[in-house]
Amino acid sequence: MLNKSVLVGRLTKDPAYYKKGEIIISTFCLAVERGYKTKDGTIAVDFIVCKAFGKLAHNIHEYTKKGQLVALTGQIQSRAYVKDDKKHYITEIICETIKFLNMPASSKSTIPQTKEEMSELISESAESYASDLSSKVAKEKLRAEALAKENGENNIDDKLYSEYHNVVDVIKETEQQTPDADASKVTTS
Repeated sequence: MLNKSVLVGRLTKDPAYYKKGEIIISTFCLAVERGYKTKDGTIAVDFIVCKAFGKLAHNIHEYTKKGQLVALTGQIQSRAYVKDDKKHYITEIICETIKFLNMPASSKSTIPQTKEEMSELISESAESYASDLSSKVAKEKLRAEALAKENGENNIDDKLYSEYHNVVDVIKETEQQTPDADASKVTTS
């Protein structure tokens, strides 16, 4: 069985941060677009409660704020609690990892507001990843060639090399896609 969630969205407010005994806990709500518009023309959005513990909770509290774009992985948890003699149910994401997608370079930096700024940020990240992967592939190819010569073999494993080209192809495809100009607008009712 598998219980894994991957979300990309914006914090709806600054994360809450507290201790329960010795455990550090951070809770926050993430606005995640569904990818389509409603009948009235607004983008459908889900508001998902997320919770983190320990060092991850501390980092979320320290480095995020309302409106910040983050990507996270975690597990869905459903639980019940009693308040005022009434049973309540809640579903939330227990965070395992988080990436701060628009960390400002300095305190004067602002969060990207337009689709163009966001596309540029994504493109820079993808190029950096491709460059790192290319370097690793080159080193691995040299190591494999040296090993092959040492063992008198001519057969080199091209798994990393083909993985690199797959990443480059995906990057090229995303660069060619034109984003919907209205997709960056999030409205709530």
